[in-house]
Amino acid sequence: MNKIIDKKDASKLWPFVNCFILIALACSAAVLLSTLMIIGRGEITLREKVLILSNFAIEAIVIGFCIIVKKESELIKKYIRKLNRIKNSEEIDLMFNVSGKFKFIKDAELVVNSSPYKSYALVHYDINKFTIINNSVGYKAGDEILQQIGKTLRRNLTDEIIGKAEGDNFFVLFEYRNKDELVDRACCISGEIESMKIWGRHKINPAVKTGIYFINNEDLDIRLAIDRAFFAKSMLKSSYKSDYAIYEDRMGCSLIEVKRIEDDMYRALNEKEFRVYLQPKVDLQTGVISGAEALVRWDHPDLGLLGPDSFIPIFEKNGFIVNLDKFVFEEVCSNIRKWLKLGYDVVPVSVNVSRVHFLNSNFVSDYNKIKKKYKVSDDLIEIEITESVVFSNENEKEVFTVMRKFRDEGFEISWTILALGIRALGF
Repeated sequence: MNKIIDKKDASKLWPFVNCFILIALACSAAVLLSTLMIIGRGEITLREKVLILSNFAIEAIVIGFCIIVKKESELIKKYIRKLNRIKNSEEIDLMFNVSGKFKFIKDAELVVNSSPYKSYALVHYDINKFTIINNSVGYKAGDEILQQIGKTLRRNLTDEIIGKAEGDNFFVLFEYRNKDELVDRACCISGEIESMKIWGRHKINPAVKTGIYFINNEDLDIRLAIDRAFFAKSMLKSSYKSDYAIYEDRMGCSLIEVKRIEDDMYRALNEKEFRVYLQPKVDLQTGVISGAEALVRWDHPDLGLLGPDSFIPIFEKNGFIVNLDKFVFEEVCSNIRKWLKLGYDVVPVSVNVSRVHFLNSNFVSDYNKIKKKYKVSDDLIEIEITESVVFSNENEKEVFTVMRKFRDEGFEISWTILALGIRALGF
């Protein structure tokens, strides 16, 4: 939207509209008055009757036309206000009181280009697994959290340019003299976001992921700087602790691969390119198969059969693992139902669940609905919890609360963590 009608320019039109309506109404009043004078004289000739009728018709047309003009002028006003609101929303994100992405880019480029002898860094702040937080606490609470982040950035950054893109992505353009000092300052801001009181109200332990890109003097493209700060953030391990990463050139190649995986993941799920395999569990004393573990592989049309190491870490970072885990669980339940119909002897099948699930309050309910949908008995399906779920998750109490919910719903739980720790927590 290159040009928006200015309110001052538009206001010049309204006097002409009002003047036209007044003149039309004045003429209408004159015609009405002359009509009344004819009627008031008494006997009316045929010619005068025709004139009266034509006057009433003109009256109706003029009044109707005035109403149409007035309505249309109001619609024009509303449209102009809407255009200006859209323009403002592109420039300032009113909800969060920071610049929108396009204005941030424009302002940042102006600052960097006007002072090429100074050193600048672009920092990207992102709340880990914010989509899951939204699903857990609701979008209204999620917006309140983002508003608080905007206020926190505004309170702690006075001279810096702050911007917000989609979701929970915030950008800051810092001027710096020493790289280490810049990193310390960026992490200090991250700590301020972590310490917001609103997290406690929703019982959330936040993790702020920070990507940093030091802008080269010969490379002043702010869009590229945003992408590289984002890439740096994307390379951070999927943990529940705040962390930062600084962009390095070697990140570019691996992130191209990551982007390809992310671009294809939804299509792959819809077209069932993910294959579920069963790895048998054998009783060492009897040699009999006592169970199985569900494993997932990706039969990619271009890259071939991909092992879990190629995509599971990426999915855990972007939250898509929740969709994939549900798919695997439903595939297992569906297959168990088919085998039972065919009269096979079915052994229990264990299904891994990612730690990402434990931030979703509907986790247990969703899995229970799938189990009931396929009428799978409790003794034929297991939820496998690994040590990474418990000891890599700061919300340990919530993890064990979810495990108890699974038990209450009749699920079998298997784990690969120390039995001593489990017993200490009441299992």
